[in-house]
Amino acid sequence: MNTFHRLIRLLLSGALAWVSSLSFADVTIHDPHAEDNEVIVGYIEFPPVFFTNDEGKPEGYLIDLARMLMEKKHYPWRAVSRPTRRMAIELADGKIDLWIGLATLPEFTGTTLVGDSIVSRIELNAYWQGDKKTISRIEDLTGESVVLLHGFSYGGAISFLRDPVNRIRDCSAFNHAQAISMLKVKRCDYLLNYDGPMRLELKKQPVQDLHRKRLSSLDARFVVSKKRDHAAKLLKDLEDALHELVAEGKWFLPPP
Repeated sequence: MNTFHRLIRLLLSGALAWVSSLSFADVTIHDPHAEDNEVIVGYIEFPPVFFTNDEGKPEGYLIDLARMLMEKKHYPWRAVSRPTRRMAIELADGKIDLWIGLATLPEFTGTTLVGDSIVSRIELNAYWQGDKKTISRIEDLTGESVVLLHGFSYGGAISFLRDPVNRIRDCSAFNHAQAISMLKVKRCDYLLNYDGPMRLELKKQPVQDLHRKRLSSLDARFVVSKKRDHAAKLLKDLEDALHELVAEGKWFLPPP
């Protein structure tokens, strides 16, 4: 073989090696276990805790928490909306892996692992400034002016709050920051809101002489289906990620 042909062979083999290396660099290697590792998170329609928005996507402050937890521990995940009883049955059967909420549903007995941490206290509070009348129950708002967050059902109390018979004047707010601003400038005398998002917003926007009265309360915990592969590991990862978020100031645990 003459020098010219040897040179051509060297150039061709080098080019092939270069192309081959590019091909391997650009290939996305599919992890056959990635789909198996997906966490199915169940939720119910209970704004602002969790709900399906107008675009058909899950939303709410416990959906936001789920997103932060999964990103921290690198779990692929998706959220599915179900009526409460169906969600509980599917969690027990293993069709749903995780629920963040009330852990005492009868379907969960013997079928789930429950986290130690109270992730959130789903606590509906009345807020007001100064020496206004104390609100101890929804009915005490009759004849008053109240900041209400747009789209919130308030656990079904919205029908009472909007009933003209009860003479409640409402100021509609589209987010928590706007709701607090309305209370501060006295657009309305009272504000109905949930403890979790309210605490986060008050850290950014403190209110002087603010009073609070709990109207209702439920403790939310991590509930993991025992049918989930490595269920105990998933629960531990969630608890660890939760406390990391708390340490970073991205989440607040309710007082004991």
